Amino acid sequence: MKPEDRIAKHRRMAESYRDKYVLQQVQQGETYDEWEFTDDAVYTSPYFVAEQELVLKDVATSFDLAATVEAKAYAVVFPDWKPVEYKLWAADNGFVMRYRWEGTSSIDGATMGFYSISFVETNEDAQITHWSTYVNDEEYGPFLQAAIGARGPFHGEEYMQALSRHFEKHGLTI
Repeated sequence: MKPEDRIAKHRRMAESYRDKYVLQQVQQGETYDEWEFTDDAVYTSPYFVAEQELVLKDVATSFDLAATVEAKAYAVVFPDWKPVEYKLWAADNGFVMRYRWEGTSSIDGATMGFYSISFVETNEDAQITHWSTYVNDEEYGPFLQAAIGARGPFHGEEYMQALSRHFEKHGLTI
């Protein structure tokens, strides 16, 4: 794939991620268009899997199912949770996405939000080899505490376990 074709695909990949969340389609199980991972693709995040590098094919919960679980869990308290601000930087070897996420609490009407930044690296076929996500605990921690009753940083499967407990508490299903 030519570099200019990879850049265009990376832009489409990032825009698909944005659109699925803005339209709140991730809660219904929609996946990000054109996202394809290599067999050895890894995910890292100091907040969600502190000090670990997860090989995505070895994780119990697939990335797309994890996104649906997360979006449904957050929607209990923040039914309108979605990106309200977005920036994208596409290159021939991947892309960077910066989001401002916000939602209004169904409990007290307060608006809470946080920024997230993701770095996505790809190979020459625009398949994802590495994905990392960063959040600021000063904003995300209180949001997450309000949304699911837990906050990180998390290790291994702890984040998915916290979401699972939230699902059980509220009788949610996929």
